[in-house]
Amino acid sequence: MEQFSISQEDAVQKMLQKLTTLWRTRAAVNQDIPVYAELAFDASKRDFSESLLPFRDHDAWLQAPEAIRSACLSYAWGIYNLKTIYIECDVVTPACEDIIKTPPASNNRALLQDVMSEALLDEALHTRMSVMACNYIYDHRQLVPLDFTDFNLVQWRRQQLTSCGAEWERRLTRFAIACASETLITDYLKTMAEDTSIQPICHEVTRTHAVDEWSHSSVFSFSAMDIIRGLSEKEREYFRRTVRKTVEMFANNELGAWQAVFNLIGMPHGADILHDTGDSNEVGVYTDSVERLIDRIGLSGAASTLSLPSHTAATGRHGKGMTL
Repeated sequence: MEQFSISQEDAVQKMLQKLTTLWRTRAAVNQDIPVYAELAFDASKRDFSESLLPFRDHDAWLQAPEAIRSACLSYAWGIYNLKTIYIECDVVTPACEDIIKTPPASNNRALLQDVMSEALLDEALHTRMSVMACNYIYDHRQLVPLDFTDFNLVQWRRQQLTSCGAEWERRLTRFAIACASETLITDYLKTMAEDTSIQPICHEVTRTHAVDEWSHSSVFSFSAMDIIRGLSEKEREYFRRTVRKTVEMFANNELGAWQAVFNLIGMPHGADILHDTGDSNEVGVYTDSVERLIDRIGLSGAASTLSLPSHTAATGRHGKGMTL
């Protein structure tokens, strides 16, 4: 079991306190959120950043009629928001609830519950923003809403939990997948958060979400530090392995969702696009982010040396060794 020096423990505590202070002034839930229905709709603007499409360079996509391409980008916004809703509700929220309901044995017990409850409020708002913004686009484009539930990350998480043989494995699985997801989503959000050429509501919702998630990434890092020091080497390896496994699922192209979209819009050569695209997209980018996370929290080597992150991007959760 890793022992913190007093200076390290103080630093983690001070950073969690700083993050919860920043949350009061920076988190979207504490701001005046615009009434999305009142935002101006620009029919000439696309609803999603084309650079994020997994098949953006496929000849069939490049040669598709403009109306089909426009509808596809609108549904890309739908897929993004539906996946966001599932991640917030089924991946991140349960991890927050673990710490709120049964916090780790830690000197930071109350502080951890505080930052986790703040994060839980954030996730509820992100879910609401996604629902409203998604329906806004469906209404203005007069599109049939996408009905899809089988996202690979959520399915895989469910399978991982089912295969767990002990409660400590289930608890670490929930936290590790949420921790990785909160780190990985910042990479995904960055493009649209900075893309002012897309539909104003799509840019604004993504930008607002990104500000909170950049915060959450730091919170999870510091929370993981507190948790990791209370784990055995076996438990640390389990946590590290689960975090790394999450990358492939997070980067999955969700071809099942795209098949449903192609069926709705009548995408020419849709089957060829899906066949040629494959499951994984830019795994290297996400792998780099997760490896940086593993390094920050002290799990990059066989003997863990906890090191404090040099950045403070975040809003937060978690704490000191989980009760296993």
